[in-house]
Amino acid sequence: MVAAPQYAIFKFMGLRTRKSYSVDAYLSDVVGALVRFDAGDGSSTTSPDFWTAPGEPVVLVDFAIVTGMTDTTKIQLTRNGRPTGDFLRYTMHLTTSAMRPGLTIGCGPLQQIRAVQRA
Repeated sequence: MVAAPQYAIFKFMGLRTRKSYSVDAYLSDVVGALVRFDAGDGSSTTSPDFWTAPGEPVVLVDFAIVTGMTDTTKIQLTRNGRPTGDFLRYTMHLTTSAMRPGLTIGCGPLQQIRAVQRA
């Protein structure tokens, strides 16, 4: 089968300011590849493979992907290169689903968030 790249969004909330941080992402649908995060020009194959949290602790409160993929079924989150233990399955986080589960995955100030695509 041929890989089916898709777009997604990660929504973080600041724990001090309650500010919302919405970050667009590009998923290549390649097992082991890192998700690419928008750095201001939209997400694409050349975007950074990490997102740096602002100067306050944040919580990932939502992840939404446009549709499922061909070669991958989930992403594994890392914080400063260390796995968080969290896997987000695409089927539970489709943009068309009003029943996406709420998330509360924390991240400290200025930590780098990465997501690895898994089968």
